[in-house]
Formats: sequence, C-alpha cells, structure tokens
Amino acid sequence: MEPVNYADVLLHAGFADAQAVAARLHAWRSIFSLVCPDVLVGDHAPTALLAARGGGVPHIAVGTGFAVPPPVSPWPSIRPWDVVTEEMTRNAEVRLDRVTEAAQHLVGVKRAARMRELFGSQDVLSTFAELDHCGVRPDGRYLGPIVTLPECARVGWQGKDCPRVLLYLRPDVPGFLAIVRALARLDAEVLCVTPGWSVVAARHYATRRLRIALTPLALPPLLQRADIAVSYGSSGFSTQALLAGVPLLMRPRYVEQALLAHRVEALGAGRLLAGQLDVEGVAAAARRLLEASSERQAARSFALRYRDFEPQMAVDLTVAAIEQCALVAPERGVSPAG
Repeated sequence: MEPVNYADVLLHAGFADAQAVAARLHAWRSIFSLVCPDVLVGDHAPTALLAARGGGVPHIAVGTGFAVPPPVSPWPSIRPWDVVTEEMTRNAEVRLDRVTEAAQHLVGVKRAARMRELFGSQDVLSTFAELDHCGVRPDGRYLGPIVTLPECARVGWQGKDCPRVLLYLRPDVPGFLAIVRALARLDAEVLCVTPGWSVVAARHYATRRLRIALTPLALPPLLQRADIAVSYGSSGFSTQALLAGVPLLMRPRYVEQALLAHRVEALGAGRLLAGQLDVEGVAAAARRLLEASSERQAARSFALRYRDFEPQMAVDLTVAAIEQCALVAPERGVSPAG
C-alpha cells in the first residue's frame, strides 16, 4: 500500500523496526560524543534529528515542504488525489510513535520525543510558500530555494518567430517517448535536456527543430526566452521556470513531484499530465498551454512577486537561522536525558 503521509513514508523507509532505529540512534549519539556539535542541521535526516533531540543537541531542519513536514498531528495526506481519511493518517502516526518511543528507550532516553515534535517554526523551508508541498503554513519560515548553478554547456535558441519549448525530463519517466513524439509535432522549436538517454535513441528522434542534449545545459538563459517548460515536477527546475515567468507542463513520477505539480496547478501556472499518455493528448495539452494566457500570466505574476530574490539571499538567511538556533538552544532546557 502506498504511504499516506510523512509518518507512513518513514515507516516504509527504515522506521518500522525499533531495534534498527535504535542502532542508528546509537551511531548518531556516538558521533555527537566525538564531535560535540553546537547545532545539528538536518536536510531530510529524521534519524539524526531524533538522536539530537534525545542527546540534548540543538537542531534545525532545512529543506522543502516535503522534507520538513508541518508540526501538526496527524501529518496531512501526501496523496490528496486519493481517498485518505484522517483515521488512516493518524494510525500511521501512532505506529511510528510506538517504534520511535521504543527505540529511544533502548538507547537510554527517558522522555521519548515524538517525530512531529522535531519540526516547528524554527525550521528553514527552502522554498516559497506557494510551492510548499504541504500547503502554506502560517508560521512557516520561507527563505526561498537554496540552489547551485554549476558550470554547464551553454546553447541558445535558434529561431525568433516560433514558440520555444524547453523539456527537462529523464527517460525513465512513464510516458517519456509519448511526450517527445508529441513535442516533435508542435509548430515550435523544442530543446530537450534528457540526461541518461541513449545516444542511438536521441539521434533517432532529433530533428532540426527538436534538438536533444544528453548532458546538463545552462538552464537560466534558456528559460529567459522559453514560452513553456516541460518537466517531471522537480522543485529545482520548477522553481527556476516560475522565477523566469515560464508556465509548466508536468509529468511527475514520484509522490513528492506530484504534490509540487498540484501546487503549481493550484497557482494557475501550469498543467499536469496525468494517467496513461498518448501522443495526440500530450500534443494537444502542449498546444493549449502555449496558447493559454492565464497560465502565462500566473507564472509571470509569480516571477514579479519574487523578482528581487537571489539564491545567495536564501543562503545568508539560512546561515543566520542556524546561528540563531545555536544561540537560543540553551534557553530551551533540553537535557541529554531527553
């Protein structure tokens, strides 16, 4: 059965057995004893955060809205498109609490913490409120994405008089070939960035108006002149596209990507490619997005709202939040006994 919320994700990813969790907690506590950290910064590191709480180490979580769940109980459904009841989400959290409580007792923690207690308003959400996978949090500390832009090959658009479509998609995404074939039918210039695709296949589908790159390209310059972008709903690429005012056509593969795609749709700045894909359907969806003014306007409004944002701002603010966590931690009254 697919996980229904963050607690269920953890149960499916190493938190189903108290003995195994205790072993990892013991390993982290040994590291803390050697290093004596002033603060632990956890980027999607729930075991480390739990060990820090039990060992009296100040901690702060940094990440997207999916990696840093909201401090509510029960944690919300991560499958809003399915029927998930509150009873299902609560039961998952109860099962997780039982495992983590037993694990903490095994390593000598007297007052066991619950996983939801590890997260709160002190955490850093490296995203924008509109793109929070779990929805906007009234007390969320949204500092914007922390992104790196490595040196990559730079290419430009060839034409000036036709729409420009930028695709960033891996070949293992379901429906990948249908999407490539559909874009080839558009009266548009298409540039496909497809890491991991074979050279033989790329040569078969490439044309003068549909170019294919098998290695990363410098995306920001391309997005500045793109009319639409096609991707799988990754936080990094989707945010870059919206900051450039480019609407998105999205084909997510994993639940995290699907949640973000739904947020972009709710923002009015993109459309989701769902279900079984066929070439005609994808081509029609791409044409509609190219012609749509509402999605384009929503994407441009987003870009205008954050026009002053720079990635370095998020880095500086995150560093300040980490330093603040280390400074105020002694006032929290956390003891090594938990």
